[in-house]
Amino acid sequence: MVVVVAGHAITTTVIWEPGRIAAENALSAIPEAHVITWLLQVMPLLFFVGGFSNALAWARYEGDYLAFLRTRLRRLLTPTVAFIVTWLVVAGGAALLPLPEPNVVARAADLAALPFWFLGLYVVVVAIAPSMLRMHWRLGWWAPTALVAGAVAVDVLVHGLGWEATGVANYAFVWLLPHQLGFFYADGRLERLTGAAAGGLAAMGLAGLTVAVTVGGYPMSMVGVPGADRWNTDPPSLALIALTTWLVGLILLARPVIEGWARRRAAQVQRLNAVTLTTYLWHVSAIALAAAVLYPLGFPRPETGSPLWWAMRPLWLVAVAPVLVLLVRLFRRFEVHPDHRGTPGVAPLSDQYVTAGFAVASLALGILGFGVTGFDQPATPVGETVLAFTLNPLQSVVHVSVGLALLRSVFAPRPALFGVIGASFSYLLLGTAGWSDGLRLFATNPAVARLHVGLGTLGLALLVLARFGNRRRTSLRLPTVPPPVPRPNE
Repeated sequence: MVVVVAGHAITTTVIWEPGRIAAENALSAIPEAHVITWLLQVMPLLFFVGGFSNALAWARYEGDYLAFLRTRLRRLLTPTVAFIVTWLVVAGGAALLPLPEPNVVARAADLAALPFWFLGLYVVVVAIAPSMLRMHWRLGWWAPTALVAGAVAVDVLVHGLGWEATGVANYAFVWLLPHQLGFFYADGRLERLTGAAAGGLAAMGLAGLTVAVTVGGYPMSMVGVPGADRWNTDPPSLALIALTTWLVGLILLARPVIEGWARRRAAQVQRLNAVTLTTYLWHVSAIALAAAVLYPLGFPRPETGSPLWWAMRPLWLVAVAPVLVLLVRLFRRFEVHPDHRGTPGVAPLSDQYVTAGFAVASLALGILGFGVTGFDQPATPVGETVLAFTLNPLQSVVHVSVGLALLRSVFAPRPALFGVIGASFSYLLLGTAGWSDGLRLFATNPAVARLHVGLGTLGLALLVLARFGNRRRTSLRLPTVPPPVPRPNE
C-alpha cells in the first residue's frame, strides 16, 4: 500500500493554471520512466495477498459461505460506502454552490474515485474465492496453468485476430492468477520458496517481461498511459502475468528481511494494517487536496520531467503525507474488522445464494461505474462511455444502493425472495424508461437500458430456478460454534 500511495503521488502532476485545473500522468511526458512501473505496479501483489487472506478466512467458516461473504464484504464495503457518501455530498454541494472557476472541488470529485477499479473487481473476487479455493484443492497447479492458458488465448484473439471484444475475459484470467497463487502461499507451498528458488522465479518473470516488451510488442509501462495506443491494463495483457511472476518472486526473495522488520515493529505494523483500506481509498483525495491548499500559496510547479521536477518529488511526497494522515484519522472509524459469525438457523436456501450473487454483481457494477465517472456532477445526463455503456454517477448510486439492499435481505428473517423481486422490477423499470425520455438520468443510452432490462430479467429467472431448487432440498442445521481460527503457518 505504501508503494501504491507513493507511486500515485510521484507520477501525478497537478496542472494549476488560470482557468484550468487538470491532472497529468507523468508517464505521458517521460517515456523513459515507464520501466519504473515494473516495481510500482503492485496490484498483482494486492490480489496475491487477497488470495492468502481469503484462504485463511474461508478456513474459519467450515463451508458457511454466507457468513464468509457477509464478513468479508462488510470489511470492504463499510469504509467504501462512507467514502462514496462523503464525496457525493461534496460533489452535490459543489454543483449547487456558485463556486469560482476553475472549480477545485469539482475537479477533486472527478479524480477521487480512481482507486475504485480495483475494489469493483475485488468484490467479485471475494464472492467467488471459495469456488476458486475448491479448484485449488482439486487441480493444484493446473488451476493457475489454465488461467495463464486462457490469458494467452485471449491475447491471441485480441492482438492477433483483432477480436477486441474478447479482451474483457482477461480481467478474469489475469487478475485471478495472483489471487490463485495466494492460495499456494496460504497452504505453504510458495512459502517454502526462498533464496535461489525465489530468485529464479523473479528472474523468470523479469525475462518474460523483457521478451514481452521487446519481441512481443507489449507496452513498456505496466499501467495505462494516457495518449498511448495500447495499454497493458485495458484489457489486462499477458505482460501482467509476467509482472505477477516477477513481483511474487521478488517479494518471496525479500520475505526474510520484511519479516524481520515486521517483528521488530509489530505494534506499528498492526496499526498500519488497521487502516489499509482507508489509506487506499483516500490517497488520491489527499493528492488533490494537497494541491488545492499548496499551489495557490505558491508551491513550485516545475515542468513535468525537468530536473527540478524530479528534485521536487520527495518534497511533494512530504507535502501530501500530512493531508493523507488527517483524512485517515477522520475516516478510520469506518474501517471494521468483523469477527466470525456463523449463519444462524437452517441451511441457506438457493434463493439466498441467488440474492447474494445478484447483490455482488450490482455492487461491482456501481463501484466500477464510480471509478469510470468519478463523483462530479452526480445528476448529469452526460456521462462517460465504456464498452458502449454511457455511465453517470446517479446510475452508480442506484447500483450500489440496490446491491446493499439485496445483501441486507440475504440475512433478513424473510430473506432473499422479496429483495430479488424488488431489485429485478427496479432494474426493469429503469431499463424500459431508458428507451424514452423518462428516467434519462438513470439510463443515459440504449445500451444501459438493455443492461438494466437484462439484469432485471436475469434476476427473476434465477429466482424462479432457485425456488424450484428449494423444494428439492432438505434443511440442515448449521454449526452453532465457530471453528478455531487457523494460524497463518497452518
